[in-house]
Amino acid sequence: MIETWNIVSGCERLTPGCDNCPTYWEYKEKGLDYHPKEHPERLSIPLDNPTPSIYMVATGSDLFHEAVGLEFIQLAFEVMRQADWHQFQIVTKRAERLEAASKYLQWPVNSIAGIALEEGKYKWRIDCLRNVDATRIISFGPMTGAMGKLDLSGIHQAGVVVEHWGPNPREILPEWIDEIHQQCEEQGVTILNKHWLSQGVA
Repeated sequence: MIETWNIVSGCERLTPGCDNCPTYWEYKEKGLDYHPKEHPERLSIPLDNPTPSIYMVATGSDLFHEAVGLEFIQLAFEVMRQADWHQFQIVTKRAERLEAASKYLQWPVNSIAGIALEEGKYKWRIDCLRNVDATRIISFGPMTGAMGKLDLSGIHQAGVVVEHWGPNPREILPEWIDEIHQQCEEQGVTILNKHWLSQGVA
């Protein structure tokens, strides 16, 4: 069972990949404050759920946004460690914060660290992810361009996100997907479903 664990809400535009973020448009339509906000009252949710589940952490937001305190992130990691019958997936575009914060974090064995990658000019994020001591995943998308040549050493899993949300979902070219899949196969990276529909990463 896949669940969302939205211990952080709100975000801000970082790259063109954010332009169709469904959470942003929902907040905008409702006139809500989109500034990132911590929700400590939601930290215990996985502990209260006895059914083994896969938790997507801070969907439509970003646990590693600069506005989220390191102490709060550490509290979330302690919950993940305690709730060892669940699995947790954390995907961020803020790869530099992910790398820096991970020096003060111990990633539980039931967690996955990931980055979102929209096009080749952001592939430096892979270098940041490589330095995180965890199971490492790349979520390619929502793609806004081709990736080009990739160094996937140290990466365990990858999937392609097909944008299906927002006011004008953007087309993804088949050759972009084929290029990623070929490089994953050549470099021994486990490929998730060909059109992996992400829960959404801000």
